[in-house]
Amino acid sequence: MKETHLSETNSSPGKMNLKKKRPLRVGFPRSLLYYKFHVLWTVFFETLGAEVVVSPLTNKEIKDISVKSAPDEDCFSTKLYFGHVMFLKDKVDYFFIPRFSSDHKTDISCPKFIGLAEVLRSMFPDLPPILMPYYSKAKDGHGNIRLIKIAFSLGFKFTKNPFRILYSFVKSFRKYKQYHDNLYISEEELKRWEKDEFVFNKEISPNNETPPFKIALVGHSYVLNDPYASLDIKKMLLADDIEIITSEQLPRSVIEHQMSKLDFNMYFRYEREILGTVMHFLENETVDGILQLIIFSCGPDSIGGEMASRFSRRMQNVPLLQITLDELTSEAGVRTRLEAFLDLIERRKKLKESELVCQ
Repeated sequence: MKETHLSETNSSPGKMNLKKKRPLRVGFPRSLLYYKFHVLWTVFFETLGAEVVVSPLTNKEIKDISVKSAPDEDCFSTKLYFGHVMFLKDKVDYFFIPRFSSDHKTDISCPKFIGLAEVLRSMFPDLPPILMPYYSKAKDGHGNIRLIKIAFSLGFKFTKNPFRILYSFVKSFRKYKQYHDNLYISEEELKRWEKDEFVFNKEISPNNETPPFKIALVGHSYVLNDPYASLDIKKMLLADDIEIITSEQLPRSVIEHQMSKLDFNMYFRYEREILGTVMHFLENETVDGILQLIIFSCGPDSIGGEMASRFSRRMQNVPLLQITLDELTSEAGVRTRLEAFLDLIERRKKLKESELVCQ
């Protein structure tokens, strides 16, 4: 899979090869749903013959553009999306911003995903055309037929060959499935990891008398995978030799098992992933601590964060640290809280060891 990043893109029309018409450029803002579906989208458009242009990882320049461009009421992650769009707007022929509601018969994603493309178009009419197909399995009963219709409506903008469109559609979904099959661990792998039989982040001997601390890092994929938005908290943990497992990796069956214990349906699709991971490790006590990254003013996060906090107060053997992130959060403040959290974990482990010796 090849992506054209900003540094690789020649935006000067004067340097364009006039002998051969360049492919149409489709812009993907590297934010929000990009981190869930980038393989699906990239393979589809590139197989059609389009040139995919992806904005760079979030940086200070994009953050500053975001704060100036986005509505004050938006959550931090949505604000960053505005910055990525504005960064790309003069470098692409199209933006691809799907109005995605759900791929599940009852669960839905954040409602802002549905209206984001329309909001951007109304606020910034000088943007390139936005490709904004709508899909909702939960609200409108959309299924495979709807996906095929979307594929052809998009595909005919890049090719007149219907067989190429169909091939692109099938190929992209195969690659997408492979990507997620590799991302999720199996229940067997999870059990082995919980027994210290192997590690994800570095090589150690299973017989090591002092295995590293284990931390479950939970949050939305567009936070966990964005070093700037998350203040590179993964790097901080790895620098302290902490073994990390994320909510993205946990088996879907384990998450659904935890969700079935609720008295109601947590219908925010991606919040289920976060809350289910927290509930599993609070219940099984197979990690030393849980670190939850919450986005300021995110509605689903506020619900999931409160529920996680309440479950943590009931099951107190695994400490939970919740860090709220926005454009004003400082790395020094996060580092201080993280160091205090790790000190707490170390003291708790030493206390448990001394109690075992006394017995």
